[in-house]
Amino acid sequence: MEWETPLMEAHAKILCPKENLDVLNIGFGMGIIDSALQKHKPKSHTIVEVHRGVLKKMREDGWDKKKGVTIVPGRWQDVMHELGQFDAIFFDTYGEYYDDMREFHSWLPRILRPGGTYSFFNGLCPDNIVFQGVMCQVVQIELAKFGIDAQFAECDINIGEKDWQGVNRKYFWSNTYYLPICKREVAKESKSGTGGQGSRSIAPTSSTDTEEKKT
Repeated sequence: MEWETPLMEAHAKILCPKENLDVLNIGFGMGIIDSALQKHKPKSHTIVEVHRGVLKKMREDGWDKKKGVTIVPGRWQDVMHELGQFDAIFFDTYGEYYDDMREFHSWLPRILRPGGTYSFFNGLCPDNIVFQGVMCQVVQIELAKFGIDAQFAECDINIGEKDWQGVNRKYFWSNTYYLPICKREVAKESKSGTGGQGSRSIAPTSSTDTEEKKT
């Protein structure tokens, strides 16, 4: 999907602000995010993928021979305990529900290093921008419990009906995408002299060409 390429490049830029990081991707799919991550020259690049057809294509394309790349076949639910820790994590699985993502989020304190960045393909309620805003706030609240600050950057994307030709199921409807930028805190802030913090607004300022602005 051509419209996803600049979007995944924006994700990779957020996840890997510098080279030589340990990165994890859950769900290879078409490999767009992994190709984008490779441009940032990670120290290690772990990919968890369950679908046999996708795994076969990955090996045919030489992903198993790329420097620093480790392919972990299987369901992420079955391999989490053996993955270790990472500086950057991306999550984009197919055919799962929010409860599955919630379960994955419970692993983040164990696999995301302090100061590390987590992001995911934000297809939450993709056919209703209002409900998607609500779900973004739910993510903020839930990740805050794990010491992870979630913000969302607005990206303008151009999707036309021609982009869905040959696709069995349309999975995104809007021309606005809220890119998740989730940072694990290095240390808890002192409570002295500070007030309580609520969820920050996800309503961002306008942006173009997938250039992101933190809210």
